[in-house]
Amino acid sequence: MAARALASRVAGAELLSSETQQAFYERELHDDNSNFQEAVDTGTTVGELLGEAGRSHPLLHTFGLDALWERGYRLLSSGESRKLLLLHALLAAPSLLVLDEPFDGLDFASRDELSRAIVQVARELPVLVAGSFRAAVCPFALSDVNEVTVLERSGVAFRGSALAWREHDAARSGEHPAPPVDTGSYYEALDPAQPLVQLERGTVRYGDFVVFENLDFSVHPGEHTLIEGPNGSGKSTLLEMICGDHPQGYSNALTLFGRRRGSGETVWDIKKNVGLVSPKLHRDYRVGGSVEDTIISGLYDSIGVYREPEPSHRTRARRWLTWLELGVTPNHAFRALSFGEQRLCLIARAAIKVPPLLVLDEPTAGLDANNQLRVLELIESLCSQQKTTVLFVTHRKDERDFWLTRISPRKLTLAGR
Repeated sequence: MAARALASRVAGAELLSSETQQAFYERELHDDNSNFQEAVDTGTTVGELLGEAGRSHPLLHTFGLDALWERGYRLLSSGESRKLLLLHALLAAPSLLVLDEPFDGLDFASRDELSRAIVQVARELPVLVAGSFRAAVCPFALSDVNEVTVLERSGVAFRGSALAWREHDAARSGEHPAPPVDTGSYYEALDPAQPLVQLERGTVRYGDFVVFENLDFSVHPGEHTLIEGPNGSGKSTLLEMICGDHPQGYSNALTLFGRRRGSGETVWDIKKNVGLVSPKLHRDYRVGGSVEDTIISGLYDSIGVYREPEPSHRTRARRWLTWLELGVTPNHAFRALSFGEQRLCLIARAAIKVPPLLVLDEPTAGLDANNQLRVLELIESLCSQQKTTVLFVTHRKDERDFWLTRISPRKLTLAGR
């Protein structure tokens, strides 16, 4: 919110944030012409968005966008679309470039490339970067940072040099209430001897374009797994198959919760066993409704609530809302929340039924450091109570280290194109 407010007060400023990325995605949906043409409208192409000025920009190749020149926007991964919109913002030659959480959704190599690019751009024009950074894992060398301002709910908590920020940050510690995972599972437990996921020689392709192929992947109860790989390597595609949302799940040897995909099961038979947070779900959760209803919708595996919830459902949802500490009433409008607050509600939505399988695809995107820690505490709590198995995707080094040291050494690495 602070980044948006600042950008609105400076003439010629350009803002890139999760909210502007969401707004762009919704405009692409509004302009979808699939109903008026024989082929599926995949959105404005990379080339159409960047034009000739973009073709000659040095960051085009650095970000790997030259290889995506003819691809439609809606076929891009979340990381690829973020890099595209950043370059699009730079081409506008703004008086001030405001970047709100610019590293969300980028793989490790792209984060390094972007940090170097921002430092380079900052030599030519003012750049303000807003994000949930900690001094110990700052994406920039502290010598490249002119000034740091730390905002909290009560206002400005710190303002000074980067070196002073490091001392201030080291003294901070967060304390959160325990997440209400003791509410227990909403559905009956599955057979612990059955694998949750079994994929044999999995392949996803679109014509000649191969997302991944010959992938063997299985998950048994308790096998918490980190899934990693560069942007566009197929991480989100794999998770969509596991959640029953990808049509090519039917053309693969894929067994979910003991049933072969395409053997007569419904998508709801799959979804009742899965809790999900992902950039795509956040983009698609565009319905009206209250914060409480948003959290409750996780019990029904729906976007929105279309029946009167039982009193016990509301009680369960309010315990999760209390844990979030958002400072809003249960009837507060979900769409009126900031991006980060919405993401917290969607995390509670995914966890409310304490499902057999929890799929977390970059769950902390848009969260400040305090709430990032809150989510990591939730993950640790869910994994320790042995009712939920977690699949986790992150591009943050600190979260990767947390996972490998505190949760599990098990990981799947997708090589990418």
